[in-house]
Amino acid sequence: MGQSGPTGDAVRTMLHPYMPNGPTGDPVLWVDVLDEGRSLLVDLGDLHSMPGRKLLRVEHAIVTHTHMDHFVGFDRLLRLNLTRRRELTLTGPHGFLRNVQGKLDGYTWNLIEDYPVRLCVREVDDAVVRGVVHDGRSGLVARPMADRAFDGTIDECETWRVRAAPLDHGVPVLGVAIEEREHLAVDNDRLERLGLVPGPWLGELKAAVRRGGADEREVEVRGADGLQRKFSRRFLAAELLSRMPGQTIAYVTDARDTADNHDKIVDLARDAHLFVCEAAFLESDRTLADARSHLTARRAGELARAAGVRRLAPFHLSPRYERREAELFREAADAFGGPVVRLPTGPRRAAAHTGES
Repeated sequence: MGQSGPTGDAVRTMLHPYMPNGPTGDPVLWVDVLDEGRSLLVDLGDLHSMPGRKLLRVEHAIVTHTHMDHFVGFDRLLRLNLTRRRELTLTGPHGFLRNVQGKLDGYTWNLIEDYPVRLCVREVDDAVVRGVVHDGRSGLVARPMADRAFDGTIDECETWRVRAAPLDHGVPVLGVAIEEREHLAVDNDRLERLGLVPGPWLGELKAAVRRGGADEREVEVRGADGLQRKFSRRFLAAELLSRMPGQTIAYVTDARDTADNHDKIVDLARDAHLFVCEAAFLESDRTLADARSHLTARRAGELARAAGVRRLAPFHLSPRYERREAELFREAADAFGGPVVRLPTGPRRAAAHTGES
């Protein structure tokens, strides 16, 4: 039996979510994609607690909206990417292109032409995704990309996809769901019985299976005795891999408590393994929550229950509840009726909330 991963599954999960600033700090969700050497970021609050080597693994950052506590980390991410040769994609709601341009306009770029930096910046505007490219060669001047229809998906590859739902916070915001397309679990008992040593070849085998390439091509694998052995991909896939539905992490913050938002959030988060949802205020402070266009802890729990999610991680708690965070967690748990977790701030397992803040 495998160990429970950060989303609560008793298997070795592919998507590993962390919240560097905790549930009360600036919103940042960092998702490691296991075996792929890359990561995703949702929201760009304060990033100073994150090591640069970790941020350099980020290939796509989704910004729900550009209030300062969700966007102030843009400058640090940009600075780290000036000398990186891989493209960085950033996606946000309507108005995001203008806001990124405003950030770039605040600096002087007369020496940037020889830098490899390349930013693909996109915004979701109703049924259209608009985009521009900024790169060093052009002096970071925006070059338009072709518009494309928005069908709910903003990024995808062989192993995962990212969906988004436009929500209302008085300004447009994005709710986000990161979905593993299919989970391929390794049977460690069979691996041991075959006398094989885990290694990068397992990730390559999974990639081949996802591409439909579990054929008779031979793979060289080191055995526990130190000798190299050859097996066909088809044999290894049949012996070692179990196929199951992939995991989903949904993320919602800064949303008005309206029927339209409710429907979109429930649809986005339906059956998610982990629902990361703002719980800014207690229900007793609902008037304040409505005035500031935020969800209460009770509403977060109710939305989690309606969506049938497995685990709920409340966050973006108002600073007015300093030292009272446990009240928000309890209120969310009571409304949800399922496990409520506090996400780790680094690579370690999330634990179920016990009532202590």
